[in-house]
Amino acid sequence: MMRYFVLLIILFSFNFVFSQSDRKHARDGNKNYFDSLFIKSEVDYRKALAKNPSFEESKFNLSNSLFKQNRFEESEVILKDIISHSLDSLLKSEAYYNLGNNFLQQQKLQEAIDSYKNCLRIKPDDEQARYNLSKSLDLLNKQQNQEQDQEQDQEQDQEQDHEQDQNSGQTDGDDDENDNNDQSDQQDENQSNQSNSQNQSDSQQKKEQSIDQGFKDGELSKEDIERILQALDREEKKVQEKMKKLNLTNKKKQLEKDW
Repeated sequence: MMRYFVLLIILFSFNFVFSQSDRKHARDGNKNYFDSLFIKSEVDYRKALAKNPSFEESKFNLSNSLFKQNRFEESEVILKDIISHSLDSLLKSEAYYNLGNNFLQQQKLQEAIDSYKNCLRIKPDDEQARYNLSKSLDLLNKQQNQEQDQEQDQEQDQEQDHEQDQNSGQTDGDDDENDNNDQSDQQDENQSNQSNSQNQSDSQQKKEQSIDQGFKDGELSKEDIERILQALDREEKKVQEKMKKLNLTNKKKQLEKDW
């Protein structure tokens, strides 16, 4: 069965520099978590945090227990707090990864993409984050193209309805010819837009393939990863700007024809 996303949630082990009571609650939480008793593990981790609020690993694992209960917003708050305050780079990278999975479950694709990128900036060799980033980018690109196609279809339907209303009762052959020309122009425009969308999709796929191949060959350094991620950011912004301009152009044409 093809694996679309690696939704592995990282569970942190403890260095146990805390009190005996902290360790007991943390151990109980881990045991209940691995037994899929997520409500009980939540209670255990909260008890550990009540004894020592700075127990970051227990806080991290608490977010996992909440995630497993589909309490994504609560889990998100904890992960963001860890990212903001933790001095442990490994813990922060795993928090970014789990946050990406959290956003993914909420269909927040852009936020998931940003989280996976941040994880890779700290830990460039994280293959699971790289895999999820690639799939999230592909999903977002398809979603944007689908939304664009739907908007174009809707505008075309509205335009055709408007033209039919204007031409109702008219039998002039010249008017019919003009209508056909308008429809032909609209079809050409739609084909051009679809071609642009396909070119953007092909370009995105090539970038994702270059990242995958670079990791497999061991050719990408941390600086290479940062450069590629920045290039992906610029490409996303270009696609969004093109879509905005296209929507404004279509709306302007619609207003002119309505007038």
